[in-house]
Amino acid sequence: MMFGSLAVALFVTFWHSRGDLNWRAVVTAVLLLIQAGMYVWVLRQKWPLRLRVSSFYYGVCLLLWAAETWLMPAIWWLGFAYVGQMFGLLPLWGALTGVTFVFVVMYRFMMRTGMITASSWTLLGVLAQWVPIAVILVFLNQLSRTSQERGLLITRLEAAKKDLEAAQAREAELAVLRERERLARDLHDSLGHTLVALTVQLEAVQRLYRVDPERAAVQMEALKTLTRDSMDTLRRSIAGLRVQELDDRDLGVALRSLCVDFGQRTGLTVTCVVAEETPALSPVLAETIWRVVQEALTNVEKHAQADRVAVYVGHEARAVTVRIADNGVGLPDQADAGLDHFGLRGMRERVEGLGGTLTLSNNEGAVVEARLPVIGG
Repeated sequence: MMFGSLAVALFVTFWHSRGDLNWRAVVTAVLLLIQAGMYVWVLRQKWPLRLRVSSFYYGVCLLLWAAETWLMPAIWWLGFAYVGQMFGLLPLWGALTGVTFVFVVMYRFMMRTGMITASSWTLLGVLAQWVPIAVILVFLNQLSRTSQERGLLITRLEAAKKDLEAAQAREAELAVLRERERLARDLHDSLGHTLVALTVQLEAVQRLYRVDPERAAVQMEALKTLTRDSMDTLRRSIAGLRVQELDDRDLGVALRSLCVDFGQRTGLTVTCVVAEETPALSPVLAETIWRVVQEALTNVEKHAQADRVAVYVGHEARAVTVRIADNGVGLPDQADAGLDHFGLRGMRERVEGLGGTLTLSNNEGAVVEARLPVIGG
């Protein structure tokens, strides 16, 4: 658009000087080419333009246009090409300043060329034409600013969403590391101590065989039992590294299958409800929910003395809620603080590692409730 206006102005300049090319036409043509260069320069700047860049551009171009109008009056209309641009790219005060300059130059030009007479009524008539234009342009300027601010806000929100997703991914990695540390600690506290005890007792049995073979045989049977228990502990720890039951299955299907198997094995009445609106979850989040339900059911089997348990998974306000409630004896105070409650402590570490919260309470039995944030989706 601007290139077209400058090209027309250049053509008009040489057309009016045809047959008698004078210095005014040459200087005007040079100034128009400088304006074209300024336009190319501003297009190569980083957008949106900084205030000092746009102010410099319009300040120089308007001065060049004023000089061109004095040298070649036939291209006075070129000032209109900058009016709309200024309201789109300059702040309101800058656009009004630039439009006032254009108005003054055009008014002086029309007086100098005799297009209008120097009277108050003439000035009022010209103002009556300019004021509606200015009002419309002010409205468009505010509309443009609002649109730009909205676009900037959307960009910032998208960036914030990406940052939150990245933070959640980092939290998931930290949760994995914490789980590995917990597993290493549990193996050290259980399997490590057992292996030390086995080594000591084997040495004792080795010496006992020489003096009391029957007693040594009894001790060997006890050691076999201890070894089998240690192997079971090791298998459970290895199985805990990955949720095989999930694989490619839907979380809701896997949870219902878990509850059915648990009910058949324990004889408890188990209800499992997974809300239909629950969104697709990341593998880490799905595994955490699975672990919470699995550990809570294990605690019910071991400690609750219950005959009914209900499992519920729902979604609301960008979060997934998991609730496991039974009708047993309930949880002791600070149930996850004792040394004999590694499962509950691990459950809390998993949930809080993903930015969630875990609540343990009693209401006609134990209630375990976890709330995990879902970013995106």
